[in-house]
Amino acid sequence: MSTQTNTSIPQNIVPALNQLQDEVTKVEQALLELRRKKQEFLQYQLSSSLENLSVQADKVNTLAISLETEILKFQETAVELDNIYQTIHSSPSLSKLGNEILNLPNAKITNIWKINRLDFSVPTIVKQESQFILTVKTININQQTVCQPNLGQTITLSPSKNKVNHSLKGIDS
Repeated sequence: MSTQTNTSIPQNIVPALNQLQDEVTKVEQALLELRRKKQEFLQYQLSSSLENLSVQADKVNTLAISLETEILKFQETAVELDNIYQTIHSSPSLSKLGNEILNLPNAKITNIWKINRLDFSVPTIVKQESQFILTVKTININQQTVCQPNLGQTITLSPSKNKVNHSLKGIDS
């Protein structure tokens, strides 16, 4: 007895397979479109977040410069006041007036202000290549020099004019 194998596909299955193949193609195209849109959205988020980070860094640096300037103005005013105070207390007749103005009993203060630390740090954000680096500037009130040892930057302060002159070591500005 010989057996015959039927290798042909029935006619009604071919259109169903073609329709299924079309549906698979549509799903694959929809997935590719979703991936493309997701990538575009992530690129937008990255770009937007990077811009926001840059704006925040600028705000922090602006506040840091403002803080630094105000501290130096405070120092300048305190030195002026201290000189006036010393002048008042060097004269016995004016000494009583100085104590009355400052609301003090007959005690004498040697200085009107005091520095506990000569160095203080102000936060700053530096962008190097594709990184934002949160660091600090160290300001020495006596030397009136600002150092950023990590970046090799020195900033010299002009106390009489309350200006800050920025310069990089080894680079003429």
